[in-house]
Amino acid sequence: MRTPARVLTLALSFVTMFVAGSAAALADAPVGSSTWPNEDDKSSLDLLILFGGGTVGLFVIISLFALLTARNNYVPPPPSTELETTGDHTPAHH
Repeated sequence: MRTPARVLTLALSFVTMFVAGSAAALADAPVGSSTWPNEDDKSSLDLLILFGGGTVGLFVIISLFALLTARNNYVPPPPSTELETTGDHTPAHH
């Protein structure tokens, strides 16, 4: 599948889901003003817990998942006391 076909497939999928979601939302719309019961207004603390708590909870879950899946596979070699030579470079004696 080529790139234009993939983009077209993605766009058509989005449009299809958008239309289907809109139709479902319209089906659940109230008919009159008295069909839904009046809901009490939420306080600022309720809204802060609802939105802030969800955001903080998601941040904590993602951080824990990152900590659990992080791996430190590199183990450096132990230090060596031997000198490594590269080639036949010997000091010249004068």
